[in-house]
Amino acid sequence: MKRIFLIWSGLLLMMVSCNSGGKGTVGTSSEDSTATETVSADDGKHTADYITRRLGEIYQQRENAKCCSERYMKLYNEASQLSKRSGMTFLSGDHWVQGNDVDEKWSYRILDVTDITPTTATARVLINNFTEREVTLRLVFERDDWYVDNFINEMEGNWDGSGAEPEVFDEVKDIQEYINSVKVDVEMAEKLVGDWGWTGDTGPELLLGFTLNEDGQLQNSECTIYRIYSFHHPLCGVYDGKLKLAQRPDQNKIDLSLQLNEKGDELSGHIELKLADGYHYDGHITLRKNYFRYEDN
Repeated sequence: MKRIFLIWSGLLLMMVSCNSGGKGTVGTSSEDSTATETVSADDGKHTADYITRRLGEIYQQRENAKCCSERYMKLYNEASQLSKRSGMTFLSGDHWVQGNDVDEKWSYRILDVTDITPTTATARVLINNFTEREVTLRLVFERDDWYVDNFINEMEGNWDGSGAEPEVFDEVKDIQEYINSVKVDVEMAEKLVGDWGWTGDTGPELLLGFTLNEDGQLQNSECTIYRIYSFHHPLCGVYDGKLKLAQRPDQNKIDLSLQLNEKGDELSGHIELKLADGYHYDGHITLRKNYFRYEDN
């Protein structure tokens, strides 16, 4: 699920779809907004006209902390912290402008505001940033004003322009799925800190060591094929519940995909090892924490 979300991040925030010009001035809502009022409240803030003006303020600022709900920011901040620890980006662009870059002619237009209740409302916004794209905003009333609680986007078509079934992207849902997935990887990375040694009767006598850096990311401190060769700080990380480790310096190569057992004391999986001197192993391997089978005499 995490990978699906990462793919969505790039598609949602960078996708180029329909190619028609937008109306409205840069950073302001257009006068031809079709917003319609459904609920009226004594405070004057529960009308489509007020919410449209409030959205104008939001799109002028375009800052998550100032414009989004408490629930959204809690999820966003948690995902940001996990992103630093896992090294996996969860959002790669700006959902306000629907892209990584901002067209100097960027504009937006509030299409309508509907379903107004004392605590929630829905708005449709047409974003023109190199191309037009419609976004549905779920709004909540809290802290005496309206804030964006979710961004919902429907995408049609493939990158090559061929047809595809419409797919709805719910940002809050996808952020939550990302959090659930990455939490598993972060917890596994913490359990990997320490030294690991090969336990088999045949195969490479592999010794691994792991630490966490200042951002909490997993780092490899040792990768040695006992008596034969040492790899220097290969790339490593935990992805989809598996330890991935790889390095290809010169003619040497190591690729590891290992899974932690329930007790957290053994890693098992696949290793492919090729060394310039002709040594080659491609098969299963098991490592045990704080275990070294052989010692120098």
